[in-house]
Amino acid sequence: MRAGQSSAWLALIVGVSLGGFELLVNWGQWQWWPYWLVDFVASALLIGGGIQTLRRSEPGLRLLCAGWAFAIGMAWMSFAGNFESGVDPARAGRVAGFCLALIGLMIATSLVGLVLALTARRD
Repeated sequence: MRAGQSSAWLALIVGVSLGGFELLVNWGQWQWWPYWLVDFVASALLIGGGIQTLRRSEPGLRLLCAGWAFAIGMAWMSFAGNFESGVDPARAGRVAGFCLALIGLMIATSLVGLVLALTARRD
């Protein structure tokens, strides 16, 4: 499997997981809309970029790189905010106390996806 395809499949998995996890964590206690909207934007960019890359569409890899870069920035801000102020106790129980670890995993996965997408060659 080529780097672009690997990044695209990873983007589809992460994009769907991110959207689903965001719904699970926020259901019934939605925060201020900019806090959760960015997660859905990242999810949409990753899913769209993954699909376009797998279809070998012209803007596919660029959209995929944008999705990974956006996801890294979004996850980093979430990580830094939660690290500095502490995880919201009302939400921490709903994610079993692994909030910072999950966000850290998101950053690491996004970095791998971005590197794969940047090193991919267009066919």
